[in-house]
Amino acid sequence: MDTTISYQRLWELFKKNFFLLIISALVLAAAAYAGSKFLIHPKYQSTAALLVNRSSNTDPNAALGNQQADIQIIYTYRDLATRPVILDQVARNLRNRYPDITSNGLTKMVTVSSVQNSQIFSISARSNDPVESRDIANMTADVFKTKAVQVMGKSISNVSIVSRGLRANTPVSPNVRLCTLAGFLLGGFIAVLFVLIKEMSDNTYRDLAFLEQLKLNSLGTVNYASFHKGRTK
Repeated sequence: MDTTISYQRLWELFKKNFFLLIISALVLAAAAYAGSKFLIHPKYQSTAALLVNRSSNTDPNAALGNQQADIQIIYTYRDLATRPVILDQVARNLRNRYPDITSNGLTKMVTVSSVQNSQIFSISARSNDPVESRDIANMTADVFKTKAVQVMGKSISNVSIVSRGLRANTPVSPNVRLCTLAGFLLGGFIAVLFVLIKEMSDNTYRDLAFLEQLKLNSLGTVNYASFHKGRTK
C-alpha cells in the first residue's frame, strides 16, 4: 500500500475533486456572509478628539523635562477618561435618553487612544446604535473637559475639544468582506483536508512493486478503455 503522495498524484487529486473544493468553499463563504450580515448585530463607532495643555514652565532648563512629562502624562489622561469618576457622570447625564445605560456598560463601550508625542487623544464609543455611540463619545469628552481640571488640579491648564463625534452611517463591525473571505478559505481548507485524509486511508494497491514485496505473483492486468464506460454487457 502506497502511503506517500507525490506531487503528480496530488495534482491529480485536486483536478479530480476540483468541484468539491469550489462547492465547499462557496458554501462556507455564503454561510459566513449570511451570519455576519444578518445574525451579528452591527457595531457603530463615533470618536471625539481632545487637546490637553499642561501648565507651562517658563524655565528653559526644564524644557526637556517638560517634554518627557508630557509624553508620560498622556497615559494618565487616557486612564482617567475611562475611570468611574468620568463614566459615572456620563451615565447620569445620558440616563434620560438611554435609561438602561450604566457606568459598567460604558467601560465596555468607551475606548481611548492617542498618538505618541502628542497631547491630542481620542475618545471612541462603540454601540449598536450610531446615535448612541455619538452621544456617548461627545458626552464623555464634555465630562472629561470639566472633570479633568478638577481632578488633576494645577497640572492641567486647559482642556479643549478639537473635534466632536459624528453619527456613523457605516458599521465598523462585523467586517462582512473579511468574514466571507475567511469562510471561503476555511471551506477550501476543509475540502482539501477531506480529500487528503480520504486518499491516505485508501488501501488500494496501485503498483506491482507492492505485490513483489508481499511475495505474490501478478496474474495479469486489466486495462480500462473509456468506450467501455456505461456498457452493461
